[in-house]
Amino acid sequence: MIVGQEEVAARLYKIGAGAASVGAIHILSLLLSWFVETDGGFTVPLTGYVFPESLILSLLGGLLAGVGLLAGYLVKQVGLTKLLIGLFAVVGGLLSLSSPLYIYLVRILSLNIRGYPDIGMFAAVFTGIVQLGVGALALLTPTRREVIPTTRPIPAAAQPDLFEVAQPAPATRRPVAPTPQQPPRASTTRFLPASDIEEATCSICYEPVQKEEAVKCSNCGTIYHRGCMEAWVGLNSTCPNCKAIVIE
Repeated sequence: MIVGQEEVAARLYKIGAGAASVGAIHILSLLLSWFVETDGGFTVPLTGYVFPESLILSLLGGLLAGVGLLAGYLVKQVGLTKLLIGLFAVVGGLLSLSSPLYIYLVRILSLNIRGYPDIGMFAAVFTGIVQLGVGALALLTPTRREVIPTTRPIPAAAQPDLFEVAQPAPATRRPVAPTPQQPPRASTTRFLPASDIEEATCSICYEPVQKEEAVKCSNCGTIYHRGCMEAWVGLNSTCPNCKAIVIE
């Protein structure tokens, strides 16, 4: 972003308005008590406008800030506006600050007037310092173009899709050898004595089967106890292994 001449001029006008406001407050401090005289046993507050020097210096100092703002607004050139607002505010601040200092250090102390400074004198000193500082701020304000880096949004076309999931490359599938097809089993079966076995385990109770107790499925050849098979067939009528229907 480039700060142009209009932005700089607006900034200078704000500074000049601040200096003019401080100058007006300084003029109002003339109405306050600057010094309290205690000579002769009496307490007499002395306002700022009682002294001709403070009246003239404070009026000039406070008005110069406003004159500088008006002159800077009329010239319409940033460089000249900065110079007028800054110089008028600085000179006005020096006059405003010299007003209470001159009254206290030259008039009061040289005349040996007994007393003490009051709130008005402190207010005049403070506003003079502030006005001087505001004028210095105006003179230090840069008038060249300032380039302020900004973060440009990434175009939507260039932004990565956060929800796009990378698809893995298709794996090369190896040819699967065809498995030999087994002949379909019969849908019915019968159980025959298995007297030719030497050693077997019942597929229902998982206990050893003796020759005289062994029977096998004619469809899948699974060995069972005769008693286990009779109990199973009485409930399910099928072989526990191949699910073929028992016909006998």
